[in-house]
Amino acid sequence: MNVQQSILGEIATPSGRTVSSVDVGALVRRLILFDKVIVKSIRLQEVPFLVRAFGKNGLSTLLRSGLLHFSCNLNFVIVDLSRNGVRDLPLHHFSFATAHATNPDKDLRSELRCLQSVTGLKNRERELLEEEIWNSLLWEPASYRQSLLDQMDFDFRANTPALKAALLEKLQAELGESNVQATQVQLEVEETSARVFHLKNKLSDSFGFTREKTHILLQDAASAVARLNQRLADMQAHSAITGFQDKDAPLLFGKLAGIIAPLNPKIAEHQFERIIELAGVPDFKPSQRVDVEALLKVRDSAECREFREWLCTVQNASDAEIKDMVASVKSKAAILASSTGGKLVRLAATTGVGLIPVIGPITGVVAGAIDSFLVDRVLPRSGVVAFLTETYPSLFVSA
Repeated sequence: MNVQQSILGEIATPSGRTVSSVDVGALVRRLILFDKVIVKSIRLQEVPFLVRAFGKNGLSTLLRSGLLHFSCNLNFVIVDLSRNGVRDLPLHHFSFATAHATNPDKDLRSELRCLQSVTGLKNRERELLEEEIWNSLLWEPASYRQSLLDQMDFDFRANTPALKAALLEKLQAELGESNVQATQVQLEVEETSARVFHLKNKLSDSFGFTREKTHILLQDAASAVARLNQRLADMQAHSAITGFQDKDAPLLFGKLAGIIAPLNPKIAEHQFERIIELAGVPDFKPSQRVDVEALLKVRDSAECREFREWLCTVQNASDAEIKDMVASVKSKAAILASSTGGKLVRLAATTGVGLIPVIGPITGVVAGAIDSFLVDRVLPRSGVVAFLTETYPSLFVSA
């Protein structure tokens, strides 16, 4: 599967160590836009919310179809090693290690007790759903942690631009963006012993920081590089793209940002949200449930495929242009649908009859009856209107 067809990302809003809410609307949009959706889960605490939104049968259907998966990565990078709270290394020196849950199977199995809070879920139904959720879990390969450490070591040995970009970002957050220029940030890396890196800098001279304060900033920068490396490792492990923000580009991709940016799934998701708002399309509300059977049919519909293709073409359009475009297509589609020729074209477009060799292409059938503008411009957009006004809102039903 193409990495662009899979997405890995969060849907939960954390509150301390628990999940306070889940963005079901965002999940539904991902299920429409991508062929495989991996929820980057907070210890499976999103599950009760999803059962209430999709219903137990609906969630089971999504899991069994292979469309929806969960990932609970219990690995992380330690960037400032210490024993009993005391650092072994001098200030401005770093070495890296990974930590992970000792018994992740047991930890995550215990989290599935959260299903007991779902009203109306019988014991046997809960047990079956637990197994389906467990079988949907995606795990990192055995080489994951070592690869992550190797990447951190490489970044520091090579003093990659990501490290300086991370430090520049921390300094600008500390002192104000206008008060720190990239030319003021000088950073050299020396490997004083095996896998021990000294970050040589002039921050005290340039900004008057104490050595302790400088160390904290360097540690924050190293942590930022570690987090982004872990995101890349997650993408590699699951062959999926993950969303990122524009501000991440210098740190994560450096000069490659311009090449990678079009692959960002956030672009499609944000465009979808934007179109919904501008077109006044009803979206998911917490009091509703999602019709999973309808969702699966929608994903395979011609209208959905047409909408996904059209969505890529309106990235640079202004809000006013989007509103005019949708309104224009709606009005032309209404006129088209009310005419005899229009009904013929609509039938041909929805059934594929215009592609049958015996009948010939649609333009050959209706060119004399319908303006070529309608054939060339409205028909490619009619599926978009149908998707926005009928297909997408039909997924959400009152609980």
